[in-house]
Amino acid sequence: MIMKRKEWNRWLAVLSAAAVTVTGFSGCQTKTEETKESKDEETAEFTPALDTEKDGTLEIAGFMGNFEALDQVVNNFNEYYPNISISYEQNGANQLAEYVKNNDYVDIFMTAESNLSYPDDQEAYVADDCLDLSKENIDLSAIQDEMVECGTVDGKILRIPIMENTFGMVVNKTLLQNEGLDVPTNYEEFLEVLKALKEKGYTPIQGSKVHVYSEMVANMALSQIGTDEELLKKLNDGDGSAVDVLRPAYERLGEIIQNGYTDAALNETYPMDNYDLAILKFFEGDVPFWICSTECVSGMKKRESKSEAFSKDPFEYQFLYVPFGDEGGFEYMESWNGFSVNKGSDNKDYAVEFMRFLTTEEQINVMASVKGMPSVAKNSDDEKYAGIQNDELIERSYMDKGEMKNSVKSCVADVANQYGSGAFTDTDDAMKDLERRISEQ
Repeated sequence: MIMKRKEWNRWLAVLSAAAVTVTGFSGCQTKTEETKESKDEETAEFTPALDTEKDGTLEIAGFMGNFEALDQVVNNFNEYYPNISISYEQNGANQLAEYVKNNDYVDIFMTAESNLSYPDDQEAYVADDCLDLSKENIDLSAIQDEMVECGTVDGKILRIPIMENTFGMVVNKTLLQNEGLDVPTNYEEFLEVLKALKEKGYTPIQGSKVHVYSEMVANMALSQIGTDEELLKKLNDGDGSAVDVLRPAYERLGEIIQNGYTDAALNETYPMDNYDLAILKFFEGDVPFWICSTECVSGMKKRESKSEAFSKDPFEYQFLYVPFGDEGGFEYMESWNGFSVNKGSDNKDYAVEFMRFLTTEEQINVMASVKGMPSVAKNSDDEKYAGIQNDELIERSYMDKGEMKNSVKSCVADVANQYGSGAFTDTDDAMKDLERRISEQ
């Protein structure tokens, strides 16, 4: 957890220096000075530790389909171990415990923070099934320390993070430039730009109805909760009276809704959870700000050629945090997914060897690059997420290590989405409902 407040002029200066514009997009985690200094350090090349001629198989299970990023790492691993066959099958995170129990042949399985954090959730909890990787010869120095902590339980490293995720907005920079507007860097500027765009006939903020409102407030609200231990405990314990701290986030959401800077009917037309169609809608070129997560936009570069409109008239776009702060943006980062080794695996030696290979700087960055997600490596050269990489740009930052209950996050998101759909008359009404939901969770 880190908390930062920077002078406004410093924020502006850094933004102009660090925000790199891309014609084909994609994000990442804040960097410390120590991390920046390590940028030029040489990283050790992978050296096989086992018999490279041995025949064998590894079974990997995970939440995602079409896992091209893993395919690439597997291909790279097979350059060292050509006779180790690695297969992948899809499973669900919410029933992971049952899946692992019924499929004991699986050597490596994908885990989320919730799979390691809540023993009471018997369907999802698998911490007892994970090998303690701190006792294995795995060098994790290439990975951000905070991300390693996300998979550490009671001093045991049970999960290796492979990618990061956050929420923000894709900005059509060309559209703003053509309208004589700058990319906003704080809330006051954001309102000015939104007003100007509306007067010019645009609906400035768009996105899927199931995400647009919640992801607008997510970074501000969740970072407020996560950086206040007392508040976090109260909300986790169901103390609804503590929610008033989150009022500023919902007030700013309400101001945007009430001024007509987003439109519920238009957002209804956005394809729900169909990233392909949502991206193609943004590529039509008339959407100033598309609210989304890094997961949503991970495939934007691949889809540029699918859009007739973008191919005919390409434009510059960039992923940034929604500037909801007085001085800048808020950062909520989560370890998007990670891998754990099955403690009961019959192939633990080669499963650990694969994890040792995966955690090298080169392979971590390869996986993130292919998937289009932010890298968990300390040294990432992916300029596509330059706008969110530098902690100088962030008013407050929080790295979720599993301390916050999913039910709390759901309450925050549900109230925001209900607010956007017209369920509440004002922020007071929304806050009453949030208090009720937290108390009942």
